[in-house]
Amino acid sequence: MDTVTQGKLFIVTGAEGSGKTSVIAELAKVFSFYQVTYLSTRAVPEKGTVVAKWDKFKDLAEKDQFILSYQKKDYLTGATHEEIAKAEKSGLPIVWEIDIKYFEGIKNEFPEAKVILINGVGFEGFYEHLKSSGQTVPAAMALQAKRSAAQNKMLHQSVDFVVENRKGESAKAAERIKEIITKSQVRT
Repeated sequence: MDTVTQGKLFIVTGAEGSGKTSVIAELAKVFSFYQVTYLSTRAVPEKGTVVAKWDKFKDLAEKDQFILSYQKKDYLTGATHEEIAKAEKSGLPIVWEIDIKYFEGIKNEFPEAKVILINGVGFEGFYEHLKSSGQTVPAAMALQAKRSAAQNKMLHQSVDFVVENRKGESAKAAERIKEIITKSQVRT
């Protein structure tokens, strides 16, 4: 990666249920940026995702066109090299929402990126998030919640910024991210 993204690429990560998507939606209300779009093999309600037919997704994967791709529940999703090139050409700050378990690989690919960790849930909050999303095995939920909380805590040392996001305070967290991006833009 050349230095085109220097000072422009912001990875927003955090545990599942930390509110990344909500915070980015609030950020879009108060700040102009380019949100990295994912391709998905099925329609999902998340902003920043576009449906790609299975054949197209498979073709892109076979041609090694994905920077990041993975299975999420019952579909495949990924971000392409072409998408990042498009983001760079926009001239806007680039915001890339990445699940916590994949952020290290992307940070290795784009070491100049600034990483913003959304710190929004404790163990109990994450457990409630999983429960409300329809997962029915309490032992599995507890284990996943515990792992996610531990990952989130460990990452505090590996990120550039930590933004607190409590229930009902996504707009406040978005303002903090706006401030981070604005100050980073001034320095470059």
